[in-house]
Amino acid sequence: MKKRPLDSLPTYDARVASLTGHHCPQTGWWLADEDLHPRFVSEGDVMPAINGMPTHWTLCAEARLRGLRLASAY
Repeated sequence: MKKRPLDSLPTYDARVASLTGHHCPQTGWWLADEDLHPRFVSEGDVMPAINGMPTHWTLCAEARLRGLRLASAY
């Protein structure tokens, strides 16, 4: 595998957002507007609905630090 310099690695942006039905732009813990529990979603996966309803998702940089109960997206 070819190694990349550290400055070419993607940066973590806590303001990354997505919508239900769209492909996830970045792997990480995501928080839905209508939910209190972050869910892990991998890059390229389709962003899930909450209780069958579409929602707005925001990448959550502080999920582990805030002590929230973490749940899987599926």
